Amino acid sequence: MMIRACAVLLCVAVATTVAEDIAIVDVADQWTQIAAVGPSLDAMGLPFDDLTADVEGGSLTLSGHALLIISSMTTNNAAVHQGLDDNTQAIQDFVDGGGIVIESTQADQNEANVDWLPAGLVAVRSDPDSPEFTIEQPAHPLFSDPNAMTDAEFAGWGHQGWPTVWEVFATLDGFDILATSAGRPVIGEAEFGGGMFVMMCIAPDKYSQVGNDDNTKEMATLFFENMVTTYFLSVTPDVSPEGLATTTWGDLRLR
Repeated sequence: MMIRACAVLLCVAVATTVAEDIAIVDVADQWTQIAAVGPSLDAMGLPFDDLTADVEGGSLTLSGHALLIISSMTTNNAAVHQGLDDNTQAIQDFVDGGGIVIESTQADQNEANVDWLPAGLVAVRSDPDSPEFTIEQPAHPLFSDPNAMTDAEFAGWGHQGWPTVWEVFATLDGFDILATSAGRPVIGEAEFGGGMFVMMCIAPDKYSQVGNDDNTKEMATLFFENMVTTYFLSVTPDVSPEGLATTTWGDLRLR
């Protein structure tokens, strides 16, 4: 199962061509006290543009990017949370034009409703946490490329007293459900225009850096690699005349 070396070699090979096609919003929250998307991408050898300060200041420009990763617990920073909401149209236009947005888990007291999603897509977070994790679509590349992962690989994750699933969704409407916990949605993806929104109730970025133990850190790292491979490295972007990096999602999805 462990083929991380291959993933790293792949990342190094493409690093010169993908440039800063990845944009991130990366916040050190009060619980983990680390901004972890950047270090996780650094470990893969992938460059990125950190737009956190821009969003905190109220602006968000995604032209030229193919993927936006919003770190777990980003909305613990109230200014960043407001900046994302204030740039709802920019986020929706980015995805409509072919971009992909991934938001990992957020505290329900910070972001109960994800307000920047378009009409027809609803994500509402709630307080319960859970150690249980069930993959609903095992053939999806998120759980196989490049690292083959089963439910067992998600067992026992933790940071302090929090388990694998952190702030489970109460509602995730309009999304294809990829994973659940005790029957409730944990990971979902939804096409919108030429792109996709991906919502999660796990924190692979933070757990890979400050998990309670080596197993948590290693398994979270494997999943983060799968996430970036599935939603970025497996896509060959082409650039529209306006300079917006666009993708054809049908070329990526494993169905």
